[in-house]
Amino acid sequence: MTTDLFSPLKLRSGLVLRNRIAKAAMEEGMAGYGQLPDERLVALYRRWGAGGAGLLITGNVMVDARALTGPRGVVLDRDAPIEPFARWAAAGKAAGAAVWMQISHPGRQVLASMPGVVWAPSAVGVELGKHTKRFGVPTAMTPDQIADTVDRFAVTAARAELAGFDGVEIHAAHGYLISQFLSPLVNRRTDKWGGSLENRARLLVHGGGEAELRRLPARRVRRRRRAPGDRPARTAGRRPRRAVGRQL
Repeated sequence: MTTDLFSPLKLRSGLVLRNRIAKAAMEEGMAGYGQLPDERLVALYRRWGAGGAGLLITGNVMVDARALTGPRGVVLDRDAPIEPFARWAAAGKAAGAAVWMQISHPGRQVLASMPGVVWAPSAVGVELGKHTKRFGVPTAMTPDQIADTVDRFAVTAARAELAGFDGVEIHAAHGYLISQFLSPLVNRRTDKWGGSLENRARLLVHGGGEAELRRLPARRVRRRRRAPGDRPARTAGRRPRRAVGRQL
């Protein structure tokens, strides 16, 4: 059986993609003032949408303004205004593409030069030889901090839907926080968040599921996973004026 790459694809959520071509998530490093999308991201996604892909997935949008992959990271939390995100979503969808937002927390992969928090499941830092010092020294998350982070993923997902995005992708790859919980090399906890694979996957499976059930009745949630050991995400751009579920 053959499938036409350009034929529509109906997902189990009910969303219909105009074809089977997707632009994968790539970190743009193009946030404007206040860690918000500005005209540059709007113009970029309008152009990508006009290219004919059925689905555009944004670069990773942070769920916590205190934890950024770099100075130009976009943040959508409970305090962020919706209007810039609505313009971003509308631009990508203008020519008929669906647009999903990838949402993420970097965990320990935060540059030492960045303000904010450096958290990980355990106090195990990034090891990159002579480049290790580029990253902050992490502290092990408390159960309350983990619960707060689950809620932040839920809030960001709900607000992305409010802004007009068609779905979200929960970033669980590239060594970011959820990937760190999955890895026994980084996650050395002895509570319900560590040890067995079931416990290490709890933040993704149960946390993501709770976020989906509480915040996204449309059920348009995808999780992105890769094997532990992926290289740390890169950062790009200049510092802005202000310091900085279930498978479909």
